[in-house]
Amino acid sequence: MKKIIIFKSDMLGDLLNFSPCLKILKDNKKDSHISLICSEYNYQIAKNYHFVDKFIIFKKKKFINNIINNFKDLFLSNYDYLFQFDGNKSSYLISYFVRAKIRSTICFIKNKTIFGIKFKLTRPSKFILKIFYKNYVFCDESYKKDFDQNGPVHYQTNYFNILKKLNMEITNKKNLFFLDKSYKNNYKFFFNNFIIKPFCLFHFDEKWDRYTNKDYENSIKIIENKAKQYKIIITTGIKDFIFLNQISSKYNVFSFINDEFKLKRDNNSNILILKNLPLNLLAYFIKNSEINISSHSGPVVHISPIFDRQIIDLIPRSKNDELNRWIPTISKYKRINFEELNDNIIETI
Repeated sequence: MKKIIIFKSDMLGDLLNFSPCLKILKDNKKDSHISLICSEYNYQIAKNYHFVDKFIIFKKKKFINNIINNFKDLFLSNYDYLFQFDGNKSSYLISYFVRAKIRSTICFIKNKTIFGIKFKLTRPSKFILKIFYKNYVFCDESYKKDFDQNGPVHYQTNYFNILKKLNMEITNKKNLFFLDKSYKNNYKFFFNNFIIKPFCLFHFDEKWDRYTNKDYENSIKIIENKAKQYKIIITTGIKDFIFLNQISSKYNVFSFINDEFKLKRDNNSNILILKNLPLNLLAYFIKNSEINISSHSGPVVHISPIFDRQIIDLIPRSKNDELNRWIPTISKYKRINFEELNDNIIETI
């Protein structure tokens, strides 16, 4: 039996972006035992991956506790493969001392300039890389080209290339997510009582506070234009933000509290705002929506492809190169820059 340990104690979107590789590993090493190091946040989806045999949860800012609570799994066990894929400094440090025959990672490169002198900074350092890792690829964080200048950087492609270097067949390139059945009845209740017909989902989060008033106005135009054809469901992130306060005064607002939907404001609208949705309940709305629209929200961008849902990503043009690397390999993805929006384009969305 091959023993595999994977470090992925970062954000939700990061784990979903990596998720095809979990199935690839299990397909190639059918008798393997996979231990996944995850965060408290991404564990809520990781726990539904049936091909993962053991979960090790790293708590944020609890470095010593993480080591003490998982000492046996980290330092007294022997592994055939180690994958350090979360980019956290503490994970790199711990991975150096885990007993593994083959360690794999991504080495991130940043171009720096001090007093007019240009140099490259790597994480981990090339010295550490050569000592502790047998298998790695370089990833240029300038958001332009990869280390070998072969083309744009794409994180999923980096993962696939690392597995190919281990002679593994890439059996799956589609993101993986399993619905949590405990939320199925909550979704059915809301749909049957308040939606009833086909709907379009908009997801807003705190990053919208960085956008302009014109971006807000055009977003409202998109919502109200789509409302001519669909019921509109607006979901939100876990934090409050200014734009949320603005739209909450216009449309019906529901909050999910104590396992129930509670109506906070009734404006008799075809447009409904849902606040405080747990991720695994939000996934049901993403799965069943006709179109999912956001400004590169992790759940929307990475869960929609799993259910073959169309994605419309509204972002500033300045973010194009940075966000290109996160687009799922298999997805119905369409990007529209805020700068391009006008009444004619809004009518076609």
